[in-house]
Parts: sequence; structure tokens; C-alpha cells
Amino acid sequence: MKRLVAIWLFLMLLVALGVPTMAAEQIKLAVLGKSVHPYWSEVELGVKAAAKAYGIDATFFVPPREDIARQVTAMEGFIAQGVKGISFAASDPDALKAVAKKALQEGIPLVTLDTDSPDSGRYIYIGTDNYSAGKEAGEQMVKILNGNGKVAILTGSLTARNSLERIQGFKDAVAKHPGIKIVTIQSDNEDAQKALALAESVLQTYPDLNAIFGVYAYNGPSAASAIKTAGKAGKVHVVCFDTTPDIIKWIKEGVIDATIGQRPYMMGYLSVAVLYNMNKIGVKNTLQMLPKTNIDTGVDVVTRANLEEYKKLLKNLGIPVKW
Repeated sequence: MKRLVAIWLFLMLLVALGVPTMAAEQIKLAVLGKSVHPYWSEVELGVKAAAKAYGIDATFFVPPREDIARQVTAMEGFIAQGVKGISFAASDPDALKAVAKKALQEGIPLVTLDTDSPDSGRYIYIGTDNYSAGKEAGEQMVKILNGNGKVAILTGSLTARNSLERIQGFKDAVAKHPGIKIVTIQSDNEDAQKALALAESVLQTYPDLNAIFGVYAYNGPSAASAIKTAGKAGKVHVVCFDTTPDIIKWIKEGVIDATIGQRPYMMGYLSVAVLYNMNKIGVKNTLQMLPKTNIDTGVDVVTRANLEEYKKLLKNLGIPVKW
């Protein structure tokens, strides 16, 4: 959690360097997420907070559910509107390369958040180091299972880079412990109802299952709900991602053992901060003051034991807490 403080101080530096004047030209930016979900609502809160701080206009959009074609259409719309910068999370990193190239040709700076698309030409990625975060989830699972057990992996996508990196990190962590076996990896294509059905299905298919790793924000709650309904709370463990209110609810109940808390609010805020500075002082100058081509916003391992400490830290940093 100490890294969260360091990242926040860096964010404040960007604010200080980019403080607008009353006569500043109105800048319109756009941020594109992946689907309607409380996780992306937290990103939107960060986008709006930064837009207010800089005195600019920032549009935030997500499709109702993960929809690659809708993302392409949204990007084309942003270009047509003449926005001065776009931050996007690609559901498929290759699918947006053509429209990203078009934006860059129009002189529109691009950054990615949450899910990277490194071959798109974007200038910087802002978000979680998903491989390292997945590895942390795997290490937590190893501790919970004491190095032995059968695990199912449930995810929202088998094409999105963040999903693939988290799964690989998780697999690499548990591979060091031959007593742990991954029995299945299944995707719901970011369909929350299907996610619950998949969780119920793996519990029936693998009656001796010991744990579920939930890759996306809704996978953990779906698994927890299925486990509780099946009367297997405490018998089938859950490690998942994010700290949305529904996840915190299941942590308090003890059905979710641990979650890897990302910083979606900061991803949204930093996206606007970086794009604003690219407009005010130039892309090259902005990149020179950034630590590297990837801004790792870091993660926090949240459990029932440290939940209050985590909540207090977020409040002290001024990050909205909705649980």
C-alpha cells in the first residue's frame, strides 16, 4: 500500500505542472472503457475529478458489455468530434490498431489505461502491471491452499491483454507448487449472468474443487454467490480482482478470501492528467517527465484482516470509498 502514496504524489506533480489559467483554451478529451460495471464507474469518477481540476471537458464512454465493434465505432466518433486526446482500454489489442493509427495521423495523442495495446502506437500505458498482479493472486492462492488443491479460472475475456497477462502470472506462480492443479479456464465474454452460470457449472463439474480464481471484477462475486448457494463457503476458496462494493461484501462475509485491489480511480485521473499535459507542453516534454513508458498504478492485496486499514488509506488520500 505504500506504493499507492508514491503514485498519488506523482499524480499531484502532474496537476501542479499543468494548472490551467482562466484564459486557457478549452480542451476536450475522451476516455473509452470496456463495459458497464462498478469498476468502470470508479474510473469515470477519476476522469471527472481530473477534468474538474484542470477545467476541461472529458467524455467517458463504455459499451453496455464488452463489444469490440462498439469500441471501434466510439473511437471513430471521438476522432470525428475533434477531441484533443484519447485514453482507451482495448478489449482486443489488435482490433483497435487501425483506428488508433488514424487518430495519431490526425495529431490526437493516445494513451491506454487498464488494458494495454502496445502495438497501437499509444504513447504510454497507465494501469496495473497485470502479469505481476496475476502472479500476486497466484501467490495468495498458494498460501490459502497450503500448496495443494484444484483451481478453476474464470475470466471475462480470452483476447484482452489484461486477462491473458493475469492468467499467465497466476499460472506461473502456482506452477512452482505441483500440488496445485488448474482444472479449467473459462470465459463468459463479460456477461455477468453467464459468469454466475459458469461458476455454478464448475462447482458441479468438479465436486472436489478447492478454489476459484476470478480474473475480472465480477468473476469474484459470481463465484462467491455460487459457492454460498451450493453450501460450500469455506470449502471452496476465492481469490479475485478489484475492490468494488459487492466484492467487499463477500470479503466481509468470509466467502472471498483475498482480492487484488487495483486503482481504477487513479487510472482515470492520470489518463486525463497525462493527456492534458500532452496538449499543454507537448507529447515529448510530457513523456520526458514521466517515470517510464508504463505508469504502473500498482495493486493492494485486500483481505478481511486488513480491510479497515485499506479503507482508511483510501480516505486519507481523498479517493472515494463506496463501501
